[in-house]
Amino acid sequence: MTLTSAQYDALKQKLDAMKRRIQEELKHRDPAQFAHIEIGDASIDDTLQHDAMSQYLHQHAEWEAVQRASARMAENIADVCKECGETIPFARLEVEPTAERCIRCQGELEADDRRLHLNTHSTM
Repeated sequence: MTLTSAQYDALKQKLDAMKRRIQEELKHRDPAQFAHIEIGDASIDDTLQHDAMSQYLHQHAEWEAVQRASARMAENIADVCKECGETIPFARLEVEPTAERCIRCQGELEADDRRLHLNTHSTM
């Protein structure tokens, strides 16, 4: 790992802040409550339930990313791209503390996802 101790501390502080924020948000959400949202109009009820569940799942995924980033820090590989093994610049980690890939590998992954998404819809 090529992070300085100051960079490591800054990254740890960001991850800890993210953990606290997510914990606080998840504490106020109970997935069981999503089944009880009722406005009266079935389509609105379905939309509200879907939106609430989507937010919960997003927060859960974000929590998992923070946990992975914390584990990578503990293993001293927080700034190592999991695809190519190159160094992830601290500037990238500063902006996205949960980044697991360098910019090039992340771009390739997103391009593959876009192609997959387009191909899936073009066959309908």
